[in-house]
Amino acid sequence: MENGSPPHDLSNCDLRTLPEIISWPSLPSQAESIDKLSEMGALENLVVKDVLSITPREVHSLPLSENIDNIGSSSLKLPWWIDLEKPNSLLPGLFETCQIFQMMGVSSGNKILLIGPRGNWWTEIFLHMGASKINIIEIDDYRREILKNRWKNLRLDIVSKALNCDIEWNGLEYFSINSGKDLYDRILITGGLNCMPTQLFNKLKENGEIWAPIGNNGETILHRITKSFSEDIDNQNIAIWDVDMLGSAAENIICHGNKIDKNDICIIEESSELIREAWLNANNNPTKDRIGPNSLLKIIKEVWESTDILLEYDNITLKDSIAKDLFKMGNVLQKIGIFELAAEHHGTSFSISPSAESACYLGMTFPINNDDSLAWQRVAIETDPNFGESWNEIGELMIKKGMIDDSINWFRGAIVSKNYSRRSEAWINLTRAHMEINQTLSAFFSAQKAVEMFPDNDELVELLTYLGEDLI
Repeated sequence: MENGSPPHDLSNCDLRTLPEIISWPSLPSQAESIDKLSEMGALENLVVKDVLSITPREVHSLPLSENIDNIGSSSLKLPWWIDLEKPNSLLPGLFETCQIFQMMGVSSGNKILLIGPRGNWWTEIFLHMGASKINIIEIDDYRREILKNRWKNLRLDIVSKALNCDIEWNGLEYFSINSGKDLYDRILITGGLNCMPTQLFNKLKENGEIWAPIGNNGETILHRITKSFSEDIDNQNIAIWDVDMLGSAAENIICHGNKIDKNDICIIEESSELIREAWLNANNNPTKDRIGPNSLLKIIKEVWESTDILLEYDNITLKDSIAKDLFKMGNVLQKIGIFELAAEHHGTSFSISPSAESACYLGMTFPINNDDSLAWQRVAIETDPNFGESWNEIGELMIKKGMIDDSINWFRGAIVSKNYSRRSEAWINLTRAHMEINQTLSAFFSAQKAVEMFPDNDELVELLTYLGEDLI
């Protein structure tokens, strides 16, 4: 006899009938990630490609106590400074970095003025791109000394001498002392300003460029400001670049030409606890340091703030936190259709802190004719039998494979699972599965029960109305 209510006996859902995993994606090396960005068409400049392949991001981040292979090639931001309240304390991702350096078009022999370095990573990139001089303006005196020490510890002072590149380290006082002495081919400002950096125009060579994020209606827009041979200034809006504001002290000097207002030096000693806090919070603001159209930033924010999937941990560890961020980043990549990179993030997330969520979403990155699409759903349920999304996903895969009868029990499993925020989807799928095999009465009872539980779900109400008409 047909019955629309889901039974609690799920004996027909035998995980052993599902395939076992064949492939386990994980984050590749940075060089491999750069190759993939190139294959995707996101990186066309061969010089930038070669340089990013030999300048690992990870070595410029704060030390990570947990062993997570290739975290530097992920799409997460990495902390280089312990106090994230300070502007520009994060290392941007590979995508953002390759976009900035491609657009800037740095040539061998160029002189670079870098205001607000991102650790020493971007400085090293300029070095390997053939810059003849890099003047680094770090506003905070203490951070500047730390950066100089790290540069030496990585033996980059020796590398810069070998490459005939002059490295200078300065604070804001540089602009008062050297008002018009030095001229630069490219000036990059990595923190936001509220107005045009007019005081830097006299620092540009003919045909030189300033790249600066400037505030506009609550957003920071990357501008390319070019000085032509006729001394004319051309200003072009490029893209949203969601960065920290550089600060009033710097803005007063490079925008308004005011005298430097020297602040007291704030010394914060590195400690394992402060380093841990920096890693825990590095990706709390999901759009910070991202570059792209509003539509992309909106997707990133929506995924990060979504309550549909909640990775819950008691006494969260650093590994758990990074795994959670990797999962969310994988979800972002999945939503914009970059499935291979999404799989790498989900796979690494699962390897460092196994969760049903990361296994489930990893399975979704595979095509339906790949056994791993089902195998990773099996792993998800083995990790957490109460995670309903994987039960529902298995049912959907079986419908696509034409296994309608088998799908019904998996949808019922999703419906009775304890951890499922989108239970109405399983009810809809169960109803449609009954309809596919002409079990109209079961479909009606299923839709009727579902509408009782989800009266505001328009799709369920429409299904019930349609099925009710068929029974009259």
